[in-house]
Amino acid sequence: MSAAGPSQSANCSLPEGRRAAPGVLLSTSQPSMGPLQRGMGLIEVMISIVIGMLMVLVIYQIYEVSEGQKRTITAGSDAQQNASYGLFVLSRDLAIAGNGIASAAATLDGCALLRPVPVLIAAGATDDDPDAITVLYGGSSTLSTPVQFKQTASTAQPYVVPGPVGFSANDVVAAVDGANCTLSTINEGGIAVDGATGFTTLTHTPIAGAMGATYPAVTASLVNLGQPASMGRIVYTVDPAALTLRTQKRLPTNDPVTPVVSDVINLKAQYGLDTDNDGIVDKWQDATGGIWSAANLPKQPLATLQQIRAVRIAIVTRSAQYEKNPVTPGPLSIFDGDVSMTLTGDEQRYRYKVLETIVPLRNALWNAS
Repeated sequence: MSAAGPSQSANCSLPEGRRAAPGVLLSTSQPSMGPLQRGMGLIEVMISIVIGMLMVLVIYQIYEVSEGQKRTITAGSDAQQNASYGLFVLSRDLAIAGNGIASAAATLDGCALLRPVPVLIAAGATDDDPDAITVLYGGSSTLSTPVQFKQTASTAQPYVVPGPVGFSANDVVAAVDGANCTLSTINEGGIAVDGATGFTTLTHTPIAGAMGATYPAVTASLVNLGQPASMGRIVYTVDPAALTLRTQKRLPTNDPVTPVVSDVINLKAQYGLDTDNDGIVDKWQDATGGIWSAANLPKQPLATLQQIRAVRIAIVTRSAQYEKNPVTPGPLSIFDGDVSMTLTGDEQRYRYKVLETIVPLRNALWNAS
C-alpha cells in the first residue's frame, strides 16, 4: 500500500485521460504564463518624436542653406546679365557716335544745336554719383557730306541744292550758315528734281533751331541726318530712386524716358584723348572741371573736340538679394582705381558686378584730319 501511494497521488494530479509514464515523477505545480505581446511605452514614443523632430530640423537647415545659396547665385547671375546688357546697349550707340556728324564737323562747328561733339559726358557730383552720357549721331545711308544751297531760302521756303539723289522723304536735314542752323523734316512727296539743271528742290517742315533764319546761296549748307528713327541725340542716365539705367531721345524731338535695365547703381565714363594727333589714345580724361566739363566742352574749338577718339565706360549693378551679413566691404574700384565707389553699411549686404569696356569712336577716327 505504501509503494502504490505516491504513484496514485501523482496520477491523481494529472488531468483526466492522461497517465504518467512508469517511473516518471511529475511535478504537481503549473508554470507561470506571461503575456504573448507587449506594446510601446510612453518613453519609446517620446524618443521617437524627438528623433523625428531632429531629422526634420536637419532637413530644414539643409534646405535653408541650399535655398539661400540658390538665391545668391541667381541674384549674382541676374546682376551679371544686367551689367552685360546695359554695357551692350551703351556700346552699340557709342560705336556709331558721330556718324554723319564727324564728316560735316567743319560745317556744324558754329551750330550750337548740332556742335560736332560725338559724346558728351556730364560727371556726377562724386564717384558715388552716376554720370550722364549723351551720344550724337546721324543716320543717313546715302549722303553724309554737306551740300551747298543753290538759291537763297528762308525756313518757310523750299531748299534748292545740287544733285538728284541723296535725300528721301521724312529725312531730317540741317540747314547751316555759321551760327544759324535749323532742323527740318523733308515732306512726303517734297522732293522734285529739275532734269535740266540737276538741282533738287526740297519742301520741308522746320522742327527745331533758328526758325526764322535765312540761308543764302553758296555760303549756306544742308546736312542730311537721315530718318528720325536712325539718328538723334541720345542721353543715358541712371535713376537713383528706381536704380534703373534709362535712355531718352532728345533730337530731333524729345521722346519719353525709356527704362533699359534694372539694378544699376552707377555709370561712369572717361574721354580717351589723342592729344598729339597720331591716332592713338594717350590720355584718359574725366569730364570734370576746365574745358572737359559738360558745360564747357561744347564751347571749345573744333580742334579740341576732335581729340576725343574713344570713350571708356563702366557700369555697376547689384544683386536683388539682401544678405544677412555684409558680403561686399567696398570700396569698388573702377578704371584701375581712378574711380573709387564707397558703400554704406546697408549697401555692403548686396553683391556687385562692375563691367568696363573701351569703345573707339570710329567716325571720329575715319574723319580725322
